[in-house]
Amino acid sequence: MRKIAGAIGVVSVFAVIIFSVRGNEEAKLREVLARAIKAHGGAENLEKMKARIIKSKGKLIELEYTAQASIQMPKRSNITAESKFGKFVQVINDDKAWIKLGELSRECTEQEMAEMKEQLNATCIANLSVLADKEYKLSPLADEAVEGRPAIGMRVERKGFRDVCLYFDKENSLLLKMQSRIRDPLRGGLEFTAETLYGDYREVDGLMIAFKSTIKYDGKVYNEAEVTEAKAADKLDESVFDKP
Repeated sequence: MRKIAGAIGVVSVFAVIIFSVRGNEEAKLREVLARAIKAHGGAENLEKMKARIIKSKGKLIELEYTAQASIQMPKRSNITAESKFGKFVQVINDDKAWIKLGELSRECTEQEMAEMKEQLNATCIANLSVLADKEYKLSPLADEAVEGRPAIGMRVERKGFRDVCLYFDKENSLLLKMQSRIRDPLRGGLEFTAETLYGDYREVDGLMIAFKSTIKYDGKVYNEAEVTEAKAADKLDESVFDKP
């Protein structure tokens, strides 16, 4: 009986230690997140400015393009891009999604829509304000250098979605990198580790927005973009997310 009681006592001690460690880790990550939210414009601005229009130009592998991303977090986006091959539009409006290439428009397949929701979830996470919600679980990652800048890493877990890893500049708390697994519909749904590197931050309507970004698939540059115009708002017109 004493042996059983002793064993229970040891287990209880380990449980206290484990929960104490986890509690300390969570508290430290919340401090990192609080500094990052402040650096990006503050909780009030991030919560209020959940809509934005970002115009950009860039290069997808070797293809030059211009684009406009209209985003209404957490469930709506309209990505419109133009290149020498014509105009491409991708819209998600809650549980409806469409793709339009040239004059041909169609509803997205379940797989396409699922991937669009994954990417929109990652966009919301990068906005930081949603991470105050308990459905987002934070855990520490090893610190690393991002483009030569020392960075603090954290993993974000949300039920029903893939994990997203964030890395913040140790000096100024701005987001330097976001990493996750994605399936690229342009490559037959193949899965890659995608890294988005952020730089050239500028203030727009009270928010700090990265004017340069580089996306890498499995370590190789896939897309490079430069923001040409950025606007933030509380809400965009409903028609922006109509079927194209």
